[in-house]
Amino acid sequence: MDLRRGGGKVRRASLPVQDIPRPGTAKVYTASYVDRAGQAVGFAIGAHANEAHLASDAVARWCRALRSRRLVVADIERPCLCLDFSPPRGRRTVLLPQARGDRSVPPPPHGQPRQCPAALMSLEDTRTYAQRGDTVVLVGESEVAVAALKAEGPDHTVVVRSAVEAAALDVPRPERISFVVQPGLPAEDAMPVLAALRERFPLLRGHHFDALCHRSSDRTAAASVASTGADVALVLGEPADADSARLARACLPAHRTRIVNRLDQVGPGLIESATTIALVPARTAPARLASAVEQALTGLGPLTVISRSVSSRPGTLRPRREVPC
Repeated sequence: MDLRRGGGKVRRASLPVQDIPRPGTAKVYTASYVDRAGQAVGFAIGAHANEAHLASDAVARWCRALRSRRLVVADIERPCLCLDFSPPRGRRTVLLPQARGDRSVPPPPHGQPRQCPAALMSLEDTRTYAQRGDTVVLVGESEVAVAALKAEGPDHTVVVRSAVEAAALDVPRPERISFVVQPGLPAEDAMPVLAALRERFPLLRGHHFDALCHRSSDRTAAASVASTGADVALVLGEPADADSARLARACLPAHRTRIVNRLDQVGPGLIESATTIALVPARTAPARLASAVEQALTGLGPLTVISRSVSSRPGTLRPRREVPC
């Protein structure tokens, strides 16, 4: 990209040692270091003599980024399918009686796709609250998921997306109101809305929090943990995608976080002073972009890659055992 900005015509190619051009026809500029195995690693730019200044300037700019470096990769799962959950048109998904008691979902019949347990619980709760005559407040932001919930009680449901909307909500019977959190919504986003609802409607009821899906919370937490102590955070994904934006907000301040979807967007000005770089793949991250970034950084000095993840799972509190010193 640096060379193209300077007006040069660029192509990538390997240059075996035995194919050295004739003297005076080209110049090659290189920068390298010796890795643990004793091998020279780095990068090189060759140019015809009349464009040698472009290659020289580009190598000089990238040399300022040469250093030992850490790449901290957020090991995050893809968003849960419950974000886009909707039951088959014309059919209703019903939990079996025994499933309602222990909140577990039986496996689907052979040949049918497995459906998200959190989505099934939320659908059942929405239907139950609507049938008993409550106004059901759906806390959510995914249009697809919220539409699926509204279909269970179209005449009894309202949607709120923020604490401000919750504080201004009016319902015909304040004593008959229940809430359902959209499956896939991070719990940290839902709790302020629920607090505002309970402040306005003290008799608010709602479903058990075992219906919450924590994958979205884990994804944003992993992005935050990976970027802790980093100089720059790179979120791999489409800039217009909501998932990319959410993960970017969980990382560093805006001036130190970039959403990128091409390798050429990672220039020397962005990383030249960065010793630790966080790499956070969003759901729209282009295939092989993460490995391309890693390979490029390997040419800019010794690179150590580590992975960080966050995983929430059901558990019980147990007394701590005293361990003697």
